[in-house]
Formats: sequence, structure tokens, C-alpha cells
Amino acid sequence: MANGGGGGGSSGGGGGGGGGSSLRMSSNIHANHLSLDASSSSSSSSSSSSSVHEPKMDALIIPVTMEVPCDSRGQRMWWAFLASSMVTFFGGLFIILLWRTLKYLWTVCCHCGGKTKVVLVFALSIGALVIYFIDSSNPIESCQNFYKDFTLQIDMAFNVFFLLYFGLRFIAANDKLWFWLEVNSVVDFFTVPPVFVSVYLNRSWLGLRFLRALRLIQFSEILQFLNILKTSNSIKLVNLLSIFISTWLTAAGFIHLVENSGDPWENFQNNQALTYWECVYLLMVTMSTVGYGDVYAKTTLGRLFMVFFILGGLAMFASYVPEIIELIGNRKKYGGSYSAVSGRKHIVVCGHITLESVSNFLKDFLHKDRDDVNVEIVFLHNISPNLELEALFKRHFTQVEFYQGSVLNPHDLARVKIESADACLILANKYCADPDAEDASNIMRVISIKNYHPKIRIITQMLQYHNKAHLLNIPSWNWKEGDDAICLAELKLGFIAQSCLAQGLSTMLANLFSMRSFIKIEEDTWQKYYLEGVSNEMYTEYLSSAFVGLSFPTVCELCFVKLKLLMIAIEYKSANRESRILINPGNHLKIQEGTLGFFIASDAKEVKRAFFYCKACHDDITDPKRIKKCGCKRRSRRVDLQQTLTASRNCSW
Repeated sequence: MANGGGGGGSSGGGGGGGGGSSLRMSSNIHANHLSLDASSSSSSSSSSSSSVHEPKMDALIIPVTMEVPCDSRGQRMWWAFLASSMVTFFGGLFIILLWRTLKYLWTVCCHCGGKTKVVLVFALSIGALVIYFIDSSNPIESCQNFYKDFTLQIDMAFNVFFLLYFGLRFIAANDKLWFWLEVNSVVDFFTVPPVFVSVYLNRSWLGLRFLRALRLIQFSEILQFLNILKTSNSIKLVNLLSIFISTWLTAAGFIHLVENSGDPWENFQNNQALTYWECVYLLMVTMSTVGYGDVYAKTTLGRLFMVFFILGGLAMFASYVPEIIELIGNRKKYGGSYSAVSGRKHIVVCGHITLESVSNFLKDFLHKDRDDVNVEIVFLHNISPNLELEALFKRHFTQVEFYQGSVLNPHDLARVKIESADACLILANKYCADPDAEDASNIMRVISIKNYHPKIRIITQMLQYHNKAHLLNIPSWNWKEGDDAICLAELKLGFIAQSCLAQGLSTMLANLFSMRSFIKIEEDTWQKYYLEGVSNEMYTEYLSSAFVGLSFPTVCELCFVKLKLLMIAIEYKSANRESRILINPGNHLKIQEGTLGFFIASDAKEVKRAFFYCKACHDDITDPKRIKKCGCKRRSRRVDLQQTLTASRNCSW
């Protein structure tokens, strides 16, 4: 009993606190070994001692066997079993919610701004490529602290966006396998994951980040999304340039990687220090078959790559470069765009553009008898001018510009700024074999211009009277807004009919509507007076406020006697602002403020007298040439009136 209480000899050391097959744990006593030999001899003493002395338990008893090792500390691991169930439940729930969220975001992006999303991805890809250019000056692999490296932080933000965008595209892809193997996906595989690894390892590796240059292939598509590229030649040119530059930069990035790293089987000992731009230079001289030899590949991988690149690069260089030069060289001489000058009007002339039609138009429109014409004339035709017509344009280069294109093409209408033009004039071919076909062509021009800009004023020439009715079917055709069709056959037949009623009327009207300068003849013959009358034309001018309240005959008499002008009609505006042209209306009509008068005079400068006339300043002047701007208070009112009411006078006459 004493031996048992003492611990059972050598086999029972520490037996006062322990027994054969169990391990007892407390806060004060830790068993270090098990007794396997004295289980039978110590059983009675253990029972008696336990009845006398039992220590308090602070932990659970965890059974352990030698066949299945367990935690030596005996800590409970119940939370691991429960955590497996919770992770399974909440992890699956998170994946399902993330899937639905990404799918919803993709739907929103598709409906709210697919173009903006594509342009943003392209811009960020170019930004990542620029960061690669910056980092290429550093060693291929180096230790970098993410929290101190600014370029690494920006690149990380870009790649997080690329990762989300990849997920959206993967969800929307119908063929997941094809999507997984396409070029953009491969670029993401080799550029996005290494950035996260570099953050974890605090180590930067340039690696295959140069593959971002492959995004440049989509440059032409981006420009088409932004409505910048519209013609087939421009799209083809940008597409060729983007493919060429993208291949060039990508291949240079691979050479930069292998030459600065070395061959793996040589333990990376045969590397050489080449900058990225030296590799760009190397690839260019290689593609062009020049090969100066100042920069060359030393590694086996680099040389092997150059062998295959020479085959493909030479073929691409030989086919792409001549085609690019051809597209640039075939740029139309008159294919630019009109640059509108602030404060200067312009009109567009199209239709039958020949040396005869243009010279007749310019001779009349830019005649010296007219007032200073501050209007620029823009000709638009689909055939480039011949040498004679080109020389005519150069003689009037200060007021005339020519552009090659068609009014049936909206892009060409935008080039000549048709939306800001004062008017568009369409010339007809008076000597065509089929007048109806010529009228049909001009009607199609009117439809095209009105579809592009319904508010533009159009004055078109027509050969047959019955074809004018087709213009009324155009919804935006408005006679009240100044749209007009001048039928040449109608004018001729009208002149003939009026000549039957009043002999010589057609000759007088023809002389009034044609611009001729006065030719002085010293001899007092009938030719002198005839030429003096022929030199007169019809002009319009707003009447001075000095005529307000006077009757039409009184104003006519004053203009004829005092100003040496012949006024034959006025433009009268009724109470509802509808305007009518009244020829010799009589005493009952009084002149209103801003009334437009029709005069017969030799030039536009003479007609200016009716606008500048002031009773207080010019009443005692006998020489009409001295009637000019006066210094009284009415001058400011007249100047303001002229600026507001003479917007389209030059185009009308």
C-alpha cells in the first residue's frame, strides 16, 4: 500500500497522479509518459488513492492512440468541421450572387454604352502599354515594393478592370471555348495574373506585358465607333497601319525579354543589355532587309525568333508598306474640308460644273457693279477640274474654293459645311440631250441636300416646267423660306409671250438681269444711250428712315430727282408678317420702317444713297454722289438696320 502510494517503483514514477491506460491533464500536472507494465499492481492503490485525493479537471480528456496521431496539446478542433460546412454554403452562395451581379452588369453595359465600354478598355490597354514602355528601362526582374512603386499601383488598377471585363465577356460569350482561345483572352492570360503575383512576392517581372500592343489592332474599330473614320480608304489605311505597328512593337517586346534574360539552358548567362527601343530599331532594320549589324540577337531564343520573324516580317513589310504609300499618295488633291471663317458667309454651288457654267456664274456673281461681295463660293463636284477650270479658280482664289465630292454623299456635304451655308445653288446643263434626265439628277441632289440639312436654302435650275411639281413632294421644300426653282424653258417662253404683248420687253428684261459695265462713247449717237441703258441692272436696298410715312409716288419722285435712282417696286409686309412684292402700289401705301426697295441703277454703290439719305444732312445737297454716311443720330439706327436685314441679299440677287 505504501509502495503503491509512493508511485509503484520504477514503473510507477509519478504514479500518485496517474494510472495505467489513461492520460490525465490538469493545470498543474502534465503526464510525460504512460505506464504499460504495472497496470495490474497499481489498480488497487489507484482506486484507494483516488478515493482519498481527487484533483479538479480543467480540460476535457481526448483519447489518443499510437496508430492515429493527434494534436500533442490535445486542443479541440470542432470549428474545422463546422467551418467546412459553412464555407461550402456561403462560398456557393457568394459564387451564385457574383455570377448574377456580373450578368446584370453586362446587361446594363450592353444597353447603356457598349461603345463607351469598348473605348474605355482600349484606352486603358494603351495606358498599360505606356506603363510597360516606362518600366522597360528597369531590369527584367527586380524587387519592387507595391506601396512605393507608383507605376505598379496604376498597372494593378488597370488589370483589376481588365479582370472584371474578362469576366463579363466570358459570361456573354456563346462559345466559351472559342472565347478562351481568342487573341484578347490570351493577352489577358499573360498580362493580368503576373501583376497579382508581383504584388504578393514584392517582385516585378516585365514578362509578356508587351502583348498589350496587340490591342492596337482594334484601333480602326475604335475610330469607327467614334464616327471618325467614314470612308473606305481611311478605314483601310488605319487598319494596315495598326496591324503593322502592333506586330512591330510586340515582336520588339519579345526580343527585349529574351535578350535581357538569356537562354534557360545556359543558366541565363548569355544575356545582353538591350533597351526596348533598340529592339524596335532591330526589328525595323530586319523587316526592311537592311540589317546594319550594329544591333543583333545573341541568345539562341532570340536568333530562332528572328529566323521566323524575317519570313513573316519581310512578307508583311513588302505587302503593307506599298499599299500604305499608295493609299496616302492617292489622297485627292481637292479632298479636304472647308474651314468656315467667322463673320464671312459662304454658298455651295454644285450640279453641272464646267468652265463655261462656272465662268458665267462668277462673271455675274462677282461683277464689280455689285457691292463688296463678302461671300465665299464653294464648288462641289465629283470630277476634278481640268487645267482651264483650275486656272479660273486660281484667279479667284480669294473668294472661290473647289472640293471634289458628290452632294449625294453626306460625308462630302459635311466637308463643305452645308449646314452653315447661306444657300446652295444647283446648276443645270442647258445643252444636255435629255432635259428630263437632267432635271431628275438635280431633283435627286435637292433630296440629298434636304435630307442632310432640311433648313438649307436651295436655288436650283430646271429645264422643264412640269418637273417643278416634283419638288413640292419634298417635305422640307419651302417656298416661303427662300427655296426656289428657276425653269429656263419657262423664262424663255415667258419672254416670248411678253414680247407679243409689248415689243422689246424681253430685250429690256434680259438687259436688266445681265451684268454689264458701262462703256463710254464720246459721240452723241443712239449707241451711247443704248449702252448706258444696258449697263443698268436691278438692285435691292432698304430705304432710309427718312422715307417712313411717305407714299410710294412721293418716295419715287424723291429718289429720281434727288438721288438719281429709279425705284419701281417695294417689298411690303402685312400685319401677319407675310411679305409681297408690289410694283407701283400707288398713293394709298405708306413706307414702313425696314422697307426693301427695288431699283434700276448702274451699280450697287448708287443704290446705297437710298439707305444713307438723311433729310437733315442731305436736303441741300445737289450732287447725289456726295450722299454718303452722315454723322447724325440716325446713322447708328441705319447701321443696325442694315446689319439685321441684309443677311441674304447678295445671295438673292
